[in-house]
Amino acid sequence: EDEPWRRDALHARVGLFGHELAARLPHLPPSGSQIVPLIVGEDAATMRLAAAVQAEGFDVRGIRPPTVPPGTARLRVSLTLNASAEDVVRLAATLERLWPDL
Repeated sequence: EDEPWRRDALHARVGLFGHELAARLPHLPPSGSQIVPLIVGEDAATMRLAAAVQAEGFDVRGIRPPTVPPGTARLRVSLTLNASAEDVVRLAATLERLWPDL
């Protein structure tokens, strides 16, 4: 409450990530939230992609059944102020580069 700039800065990161995803991977809908689910679908492909993104230095988690319904395995991106705007752009570029390799 005493530091509204934090909320504004996080909102800006969320908007930037949504913009970058729309430009790079337009089939992924924006979430408008700091928690961004990116549905991959198949469990093994999701976990391979999560591992590849983690190897690039990002703490992105693969989420699969029974946590989510079968066929909707996803990456969970949690944006925080610990990530700079440059980190957010680099994450989107990394996802763009790695996604086709499923």
